[in-house]
Amino acid sequence: MNYSTDYFWIVNCKNHRFHHKGNLFYEHHIVLGEADSFSSAPMLTEQFRVRCDRCGEEYSYKAKEVMRAEIEVPERFVPHPLFG
Repeated sequence: MNYSTDYFWIVNCKNHRFHHKGNLFYEHHIVLGEADSFSSAPMLTEQFRVRCDRCGEEYSYKAKEVMRAEIEVPERFVPHPLFG
C-alpha cells in the first residue's frame, strides 16, 4: 500500500446539510491545486466558483477561504483552472 501526503490548496464545501450527516464536526475539503509547505497563498482578486466532487453543488468562494492542507493525494486529481 502506497501512502503519501502532499500539500494542496483547499476550500471547505458549503453544503453543510449534505456533508454533516452523522458528524457535525466534519468538513469536506475540495482540493483546488498543489502547494508546498512554504508557498504563499495564491493572489485571487475576485470570487471564484467551485463544484464539490462529492455532493455536486457549486458555490462561490473568496480568496480568504482558500487554505493549505496536508492531505493524502486524491485519486484522479484535476486542478481547478485558477490553480493549474
